[in-house]
Amino acid sequence: MHDPAAHPVDVEEQRRWLIDHKASTGASWSELSKRLDIPAGTLSQFGSEKGYAGDNRKIAEAVHRYRQLLTSQARIMEQLPEVPDYFETPTSSQIIDILGWAQRGRIVVVATGAGLGKTKAADHFRACYPNVFKSTMSPSTAGVNNMQQEILASLGERDAVGTPQKLSQRIRDRVKDLRNPLLVIDEAQHLSEKAVEEIRSWHDAVGVGIALMGNISVMQRLEGGARAPAYAQLFSRVSMRLVRTKPLAQDVQALADAWSIGDRATLEKLTHIAMTPGALRGATMALELASMMARGECKVLGAEHLQDAWAMLSQRAMAA
Repeated sequence: MHDPAAHPVDVEEQRRWLIDHKASTGASWSELSKRLDIPAGTLSQFGSEKGYAGDNRKIAEAVHRYRQLLTSQARIMEQLPEVPDYFETPTSSQIIDILGWAQRGRIVVVATGAGLGKTKAADHFRACYPNVFKSTMSPSTAGVNNMQQEILASLGERDAVGTPQKLSQRIRDRVKDLRNPLLVIDEAQHLSEKAVEEIRSWHDAVGVGIALMGNISVMQRLEGGARAPAYAQLFSRVSMRLVRTKPLAQDVQALADAWSIGDRATLEKLTHIAMTPGALRGATMALELASMMARGECKVLGAEHLQDAWAMLSQRAMAA
């Protein structure tokens, strides 16, 4: 790895490599343009027989940086273990069951601690069944109008504009004739009171299923405190809920099985990590790093690798 601006590169070599790379990958000049941050027209001229009349060295340096990136990422991928994408846990199974109930035209709430796999479970459910639309909320979508635009984007209508009344009508029109439509709204703790009530109104109007998913504060807002009366209409319509702050022991066992971990010491370390904030997500990150360490030593992943990985991730040593 070196800085091509400090160490001259062979312009013709970079040109030939780019032409071969484009042919072998089937990428268009437009696609390569985004990867190199060079205009597509400039790249296409650089890679043509006629050549580019401008600063060829500048483009060659950009190609060289891109080649170094590909080499670096390929090296990392060789070291990385194969991380299981979705695997079933007791908690994810419960979430799947609750989403299935919501698809019958019900309102449900899933409130969990971070890292318990609710988002992956929702993505898996959406991949398996039709008419499931998932939107992820954020602080910028707390208000009614931004929330509506995010929902419409999940329904395939991007850059929707209009008054809140018109946008809600578009949403109702979009789902009312679908069979068992379900709106999964992740990170729902970011929504304002008015936004939540607007969502409830769609359910009341057309019977669309609603799944509000988020952290524990989602249920805290619905069930108690000064705002509880404001959510009375929604709360009375919630037909099923799951509240879980930490993973179950069986969830951790499912994670261990997915990674083919069988020895007791490693499982105990994994369980310790999974019961801290970050839960299964943090444990998966530790497993990934520990696996890289083990491969570097040509050893089977063990408790010592997991301990060292967690110490690096958490910036504190675990008790031996």
